[in-house]
Amino acid sequence: MKPPVSLILVHGDGSRVLRVSLPRSIIYATAGLFATAAASTIGLSDDYARLVRDSGRMAALQQREAEQRAADAVQARVATVRGEITAWKALHTKMWKALGLRPDRADDDAAAAEPQSAGEVELLASTVAEEGPRLKELEHATGRMGRLVSALPLSWPIHGQIDSEYGMRRSPFSGKRQHHKGIDIGSPPGTPVRSPAPGIVIAAHSGGGYGRNVVLDHGNGIESRYAHLKKVDVTVGQRVEKGDVVGLVGSTGRSTGPHLHYEVLVEGKPVNPREFLEAH
Repeated sequence: MKPPVSLILVHGDGSRVLRVSLPRSIIYATAGLFATAAASTIGLSDDYARLVRDSGRMAALQQREAEQRAADAVQARVATVRGEITAWKALHTKMWKALGLRPDRADDDAAAAEPQSAGEVELLASTVAEEGPRLKELEHATGRMGRLVSALPLSWPIHGQIDSEYGMRRSPFSGKRQHHKGIDIGSPPGTPVRSPAPGIVIAAHSGGGYGRNVVLDHGNGIESRYAHLKKVDVTVGQRVEKGDVVGLVGSTGRSTGPHLHYEVLVEGKPVNPREFLEAH
């Protein structure tokens, strides 16, 4: 059996010395406990360091997740506003089309600009919400106006040289000055005469100074007459659409040659057709 291990303990000021003898088994057990404790302490330190690192990573992940949720919310709002802007553009196009005009490309370019921040998104969204009802009212008004405009005889029934304008002129028959109620458009015989707007045939005569002629009622007190026709292709009561053939150019009635005498009447009174017609 190995001898015990002696430990000498000296007081701090050296006044006392104590000698203790301990069995080697106790010394080894105590050393083992210290080693185990040291190892555990080192292990705990590593775990703590890992926890600190993981906690930092978790905080960064949570921050990125929060930022992503905020970005997703902004993108969703942008998509909503973009959809409302697209609806606006479609509505603008519809309004311009109702009036027979082309949309302003500058409006499209302005509407195409997208907001860059959440604040801009909300500002634009509030503007859309505020202007939406007024735009709807304007759409309804434009729609009614568009229907009125589409019913006007704004197109040329035929294309050709203007032989005689509306207003005072010298009569080709008597030589006296008289009022010409329409315009005379020169064109070869048999040229199709097309309705410039939707209407109802209210007259289809075949005699008198106008010769064979057709009168269309376009509504709202507006009528149009097509005279000196070679042939009438419609009947009284028939509805015609814009572009439908109502007859063929001829020289019937009091006429000096093939042409179309075209009149526009408002509340039964002839007016200058050029006030309605597009530039020719």
